[in-house]
Amino acid sequence: MIFVFYITLLLFIFGHGLFFNGIDNDFFARLIVGKTYFQTGSVMEWDFLSYTPTHRFVDHEWGSSLVFYFLQSHFGDWGLLTFKAIIYFATFFLLAKTILLRNKNIKLHFLPFWFLINIIPAILFSTLRCQCFTFFFFALWLYTLERVRINNENRLLWILPSTMLMWANMHGGCVSGFGLLGMYIIGEFLNKKPVKKYIITLIASLATVLINPYGLEYAKFLFYAITLNREFITEWQPTLSTLGIKNHFKYLIFVCIYLILQLAYFIKFKPNFKNIDKTKALVLLVTFLMALKSIRLQAFFVFSVIAFCYEDFYKIFNKKLPEKLDNLKEIFFLILMIPFSINAAATTKLKCTMWDYPIMEIEFLKANNIKGNLMCEFHDGSYAAYKLYPNNLIFMDGKYEEVYPNELIYMLKDINLTHKGYREKLNKYKTDIIIVTKRYKIFEELKKDKDFALMINSPKYALFLRKELIRDDFKTPSAKAQYYTDTKFDTNINWSNKNEN
Repeated sequence: MIFVFYITLLLFIFGHGLFFNGIDNDFFARLIVGKTYFQTGSVMEWDFLSYTPTHRFVDHEWGSSLVFYFLQSHFGDWGLLTFKAIIYFATFFLLAKTILLRNKNIKLHFLPFWFLINIIPAILFSTLRCQCFTFFFFALWLYTLERVRINNENRLLWILPSTMLMWANMHGGCVSGFGLLGMYIIGEFLNKKPVKKYIITLIASLATVLINPYGLEYAKFLFYAITLNREFITEWQPTLSTLGIKNHFKYLIFVCIYLILQLAYFIKFKPNFKNIDKTKALVLLVTFLMALKSIRLQAFFVFSVIAFCYEDFYKIFNKKLPEKLDNLKEIFFLILMIPFSINAAATTKLKCTMWDYPIMEIEFLKANNIKGNLMCEFHDGSYAAYKLYPNNLIFMDGKYEEVYPNELIYMLKDINLTHKGYREKLNKYKTDIIIVTKRYKIFEELKKDKDFALMINSPKYALFLRKELIRDDFKTPSAKAQYYTDTKFDTNINWSNKNEN
């Protein structure tokens, strides 16, 4: 019946992944980097999209950009959606294998996986993002390390530095791998087990980070990124912040259930300190604390609970049903997942909507060939640059930590949220065009500004132009949602001799 479990899990992840078919705000920046590499043979070391000051571009996601651009350019939306399903299934497959590695006598049930995957859909499935590689490699490292310490398969440790060579060039979340290795070193030391092999593996893995297009600068950037204050980034807010409690209530319910079940396990089985697996306890504790620190890190705690605690909770609830009835239950879930995944498969398009992007505002600028410097929310900057370069340069985009001086994001937030001295800030960098989110105070101020005129007013966004840019022959952008879905990857960015759109 293990085969039934894996097929059910695959169908569920496939369907769940297709159901969330929006596009990450920074995905367009990834396509720009990928296209630049494939057409020029080199990575982008300097930003060419912005009119504000920038510094050398040390891109910790450049490898992901190559994968995403290759899939998009050769296989379109279906290729991207299928890849998302495959890499997330591989992640949970490895976690399931870790469970069986730790206790081969227990049975994998689909229902707990269904519950746990639903806890973090916004992080896992909302869009295809570069951290999908971090989630996969984290699960791979966890499985490998458990095989080493449980089965003494020390030869498998070579997997860690070799995969770090890929991981470090895919996503800066590779630092979680070093953290995991560090936890195993401390945990196994407390378990009174040899740790020299883990220390050597950590050193070798750290060394492979230097194999990248930027050399030592990449390692310096990783340290900088770890210490960077991200107070304005939604997903980096603490889980117990107002925003975290409001938008991640299901995760908090999961944490409460976990703590109750963990307490029940200790009460029922009364393990003493000497018999507690210190490595397991340390991984759970550290990932729990990290998840409290940041919404974005919640997934690592959920992964750790799946890998380490499934067997504990299995012992609490394992009331053996007759084998046929138990198998029938799993087949029932499989039957449910078949129409679910087939229905989801009808979704073959990644969508850009006016609730997620300023699509009509951008189309207005493009259709009317309006040139000038554009300020918009930093998370909309990549889409704007992708669609409007070279006519329009942007204030900044989601690469803020990689490209721009840190004060720019504070300036942008100050303009949007407080609007104090906004004219001086706009004039400092000669801003001609502004796309604002209407909930910000700056929207009302710009409507009264004598130098700017409101041109497009969609449900979420508004477009303002300097009055000297206004003409009498402006075209009205399309109001058809399908048009924006069909043309979402059209761009004038092209470094080859081919005339691509």
